[in-house]
Amino acid sequence: MKTYSDWVKRFLPLLIMTCIFLAGCTTAETMTTEVSMPTSVISPAEIACTVTEAEWLKPPEDPAVNDAPADGYYFVNSDRSIWASAWWTQPGEDHLHASGDDIKVGWFRPEGAELEITGRRLDGQASPLQSEIPCCYPTRFQATGLIFPTEGCWEVTAKAADRLLTFTVWIDP
Repeated sequence: MKTYSDWVKRFLPLLIMTCIFLAGCTTAETMTTEVSMPTSVISPAEIACTVTEAEWLKPPEDPAVNDAPADGYYFVNSDRSIWASAWWTQPGEDHLHASGDDIKVGWFRPEGAELEITGRRLDGQASPLQSEIPCCYPTRFQATGLIFPTEGCWEVTAKAADRLLTFTVWIDP
């Protein structure tokens, strides 16, 4: 009676030869397809950064905003008291980039409450996020500018009254 090891000794070389033969039958076109590079390269740090997905929503009506509310992408806290526009997540929009220029972000917060925005890089050392928050917006709407000093994975936290909104974004170089 033949044992398992006898079977392996007899048929393993045949199996290996068959695999080599079949691998040699792959067409050049198939091989090119298999080794082609992706059109965009994602860094390992970006893969590790769990970016918050923006929601497609209609923002609250506000007398400070001239037009009627229109659907758009927003980061929103659970009780819907703080909203941050996320216009850069729309298809066809450019990603966020590190620079000395501010990125315009519109917010909705509890009416008249002072808005505080902080941010920190999660995947490396960096100066904190800078926020430019003009005073005296009496309604829910508040315009701001955010400056991300470096690329990477950033956590942004907004506070207004006793409410919080935290989200994570990826900043390109």
